[in-house]
Amino acid sequence: MSEPTRPAPPPLPGSPNQPPPLGAEPTARKRFTPRRFTGANYIDFFLYASAAITYVSLSIYNKWLLDWIVGPVWLFAWVWGLPALYKLMRRQPIRPQRGPVGERE
Repeated sequence: MSEPTRPAPPPLPGSPNQPPPLGAEPTARKRFTPRRFTGANYIDFFLYASAAITYVSLSIYNKWLLDWIVGPVWLFAWVWGLPALYKLMRRQPIRPQRGPVGERE
């Protein structure tokens, strides 16, 4: 008995519908490249990581912090509150400026 044939797997996201010929290396333009990290990405990562570290560190000593309500409030206050406090201290607007994209005054 032979095993039944299996259908070909679907193409990966971002790749063309036609698979490349056997033995052919895809060119650099056709390869999927992830987007680059920007300064905003690093700041977001730092905020979320520091929120997790401080929450776990403080909850070791205060068991009431380990709560389903206090945890999300802590995360929201840390990730949104710290940048807002920083902007407030520097006398910058907390809310983003509304207007056409790419047009600055």
